[in-house]
Amino acid sequence: MGRPTLTERRKAQTRREIAETALALFAREGYDGVSAETIAEEAGISLRTFYRYFTGKDAVLSPIVIDGIDELTERLAARPATESLAIALDNAYKQIAPQQGPEGVRVLIRLFLDVPALRAQWLEDLRKIEEALIPVVQERARRPLTDLQAQLSAAAAVAALRVALEHEARSAPPASPADTLHAALAYLRDGAKL
Repeated sequence: MGRPTLTERRKAQTRREIAETALALFAREGYDGVSAETIAEEAGISLRTFYRYFTGKDAVLSPIVIDGIDELTERLAARPATESLAIALDNAYKQIAPQQGPEGVRVLIRLFLDVPALRAQWLEDLRKIEEALIPVVQERARRPLTDLQAQLSAAAAVAALRVALEHEARSAPPASPADTLHAALAYLRDGAKL
């Protein structure tokens, strides 16, 4: 797959800027207190342009997650082949520095957990992460994997990531998502004894 065109990169950047604007508004005024019109106005675009990029305000935060998926997948694929999947994922996650900072990530995840419309989008985005990880899992596997085994491994890794992020968003004082992910991956790696 080649490099995205300039137009595609500009569209992605615009989507991301609108998403960041929406996140700031949701954090300040609450999800229900913000309309698509308000997001568009704050982002400096028309409402028509907003709807050209998003189906509604429930989908507006996806670019933040999608960018995270892309970065995590790239970093995971670049980890040394000698690392197991769990260790490589742990190390790849630690290399990511979210644009929103730790508090912004907490706000984002709390929104996903507290707003039913956003929760549905969060779950859909998690499925996208799982799908993106399947080829990486197959490449990193130390033995041949069936498609089902690769999908289950990717799903387990995504579940560990989801639990770590959601736990961190709800903990007081804030827990480190990297530390929680590390513990979750160690538990899965060493045998969950299900």
